[in-house]
Amino acid sequence: MSLRNTAILITLVFASCKGSNEVTSNKSTDTPERKKLACAQTHVEMNTPHLDWFEESSNVLSKSTEILVLPKAYKVYSTDPLKANAFFTAIEKRETLSTVLPLPKPAECQLFKVENNLKEGARIPPGIVMTLGTAQEQKAAISYNKNNKQLIAHINWFGLLYEILPVNIDNTTYYVVYEKQKPKEKIEDKKTNNEHLKLVEYKPVK
Repeated sequence: MSLRNTAILITLVFASCKGSNEVTSNKSTDTPERKKLACAQTHVEMNTPHLDWFEESSNVLSKSTEILVLPKAYKVYSTDPLKANAFFTAIEKRETLSTVLPLPKPAECQLFKVENNLKEGARIPPGIVMTLGTAQEQKAAISYNKNNKQLIAHINWFGLLYEILPVNIDNTTYYVVYEKQKPKEKIEDKKTNNEHLKLVEYKPVK
């Protein structure tokens, strides 16, 4: 099952979650700031590498110095880059791990089993980890760049296409998660063009 790359100019991230909130430091004021952990109700084994995802306000994207082309409906998340790096490094070493991805409705939070998906003989740039996630027999193609600590994911969920792409703002990576709309099928003109038809008179043979 192939998942095509998006032409959208933003980068989006998708994520997994655990069951508690995390206190972070606000760079501008140095005061603690509590972020809401996404998918807190979905169980993740805390003693193994996994992705923690935190809900962000879409207002953070307004600080971007790049022109962003955004879908009509989306959510913004962030994740711990150190934990993400540990997660994909372990998978690169042929471990199979589970993590949650916060997907749009109707899928919502789903626990994916993720494993290395580097095909034998495949040529990929240095530092890229190719993985495949499965949940309820649905698939998520996830690539991770160890150089910039960013991931890109394409998910096929019972025919619905979801994408997680990253965008870098003020040296922080945010992820936009959204449903990719399928291209509209061309409506064939069913009107019959009779201009090329000729009337043929059949006469009985004597």
